[in-house]
Amino acid sequence: MPFKDILGHDREIGILKKALANDRLAHSFLFSGPDGCGKRLTAVSLAKSLNCSESKDDFCGTCQNCREIENLSYTDVFLVEPRGPESKGAEVDYTGGTIKIDAVRDIQHRLAYKAIRGGKKVCIVNGAEKMNRDAQNAFLKTLEEPPSDSIIILIISDGATLLPTILSRCQRINFRPLPRNILIEMIKQKLHASEDTSALIASLSGGSIGKALGWDKELILEQRKENIGRLMHLSLADPEKIFKAAEDIAKGDSPVELLEFLKIWYRDIALLKERREDMIVNSDLLPLLKEHAKDQTLESLISGFKLINQAQVDMMPPRYANKQLTVENLLIQLSGS
Repeated sequence: MPFKDILGHDREIGILKKALANDRLAHSFLFSGPDGCGKRLTAVSLAKSLNCSESKDDFCGTCQNCREIENLSYTDVFLVEPRGPESKGAEVDYTGGTIKIDAVRDIQHRLAYKAIRGGKKVCIVNGAEKMNRDAQNAFLKTLEEPPSDSIIILIISDGATLLPTILSRCQRINFRPLPRNILIEMIKQKLHASEDTSALIASLSGGSIGKALGWDKELILEQRKENIGRLMHLSLADPEKIFKAAEDIAKGDSPVELLEFLKIWYRDIALLKERREDMIVNSDLLPLLKEHAKDQTLESLISGFKLINQAQVDMMPPRYANKQLTVENLLIQLSGS
């Protein structure tokens, strides 16, 4: 799978291929963009191109080096990801996990040695925004004096924050969401979904193939309908329902993602009021949209959208606000608007 087989990121791949061809690759990169859009795939592909035994400035994907890198068993390429507490098994956890200073020290130890296989050492930090402050400060020393035979790639989500001193030492490449037509075709092939269902999932995923393929398509669409229907009927006159809804959302698999669906819902209502039904994502729920739109003004929709977005920011790193309290506060405000 050479670079040309990575779909939807011609601009980003072009930057890397030009740097490879001119032997002007930066020592440190920052890959930023929506979750699941291909940043990690591109980082691993760059590691293959630097160590492939069969191809120069690209990779074959089939040689022993490429296969070992794909399986993360290649000595000179290592991946660091956020993990949960030891009490929970310390598994990779993108929702509540962190990258602690011990992981950074391990990176520094491994980077201190020469590349064993003669290529380049590549350190990929996926979810770099999950480094706590001590880890970021320690990592800064490595970025200030990177080993000459090493490449460091930090991967962050849209809107994520890192120390300005870290950002200033990395070449930033911004990854855009995958084009909708490419995403729809991939969903149709991988999930064996219809054209309409594939288009709906593509829109809900925000250009993230990782999200789209990770969902159970029937379940996610049904949950979306149930949750939207439930939330739109909340009222300050019945606070118990608000608290129960907040508890269910907070304890769910991905409260931030559910709130993303709610943001899309508010956007769709605004489009409905502007008579732009052709741009609505939740077109299959048009009667429900029209019902919810009756008591909404553009001002209340904009305000609600901002409140939902702020709740997402508060729950994500580096703030890690209490999920249930954050959602309770959000639903109370939305119910009163």
